[in-house]
Amino acid sequence: RAHSTSPYGRSHIRKKHPRSLPAPVVPHFPQQVIRADGSTFTHWTTSPRSRIVLTRDTTNHPLWNATERLCGGSAALTQDEEDEGTGRMGRWRKRF
Repeated sequence: RAHSTSPYGRSHIRKKHPRSLPAPVVPHFPQQVIRADGSTFTHWTTSPRSRIVLTRDTTNHPLWNATERLCGGSAALTQDEEDEGTGRMGRWRKRF
């Protein structure tokens, strides 16, 4: 019924809701990632590229290797060098 004869208004008439569309199907593709050090792993992504080669990653980026950036490239740190305050823990120890 489109027309209501009730003295209480239109609260008892069902509203016609537009039909909702189903959720879109997002395709996922396997992608092989090759890191700068040569190691590889596979993960699923929405990108259709099957292979990606990284030149910067966590193994050679200065953000994740602050000790190499500050100490001139020495990867092996002794406990004395770390106590001098080259990294975050050294700065934290100086502060507290």
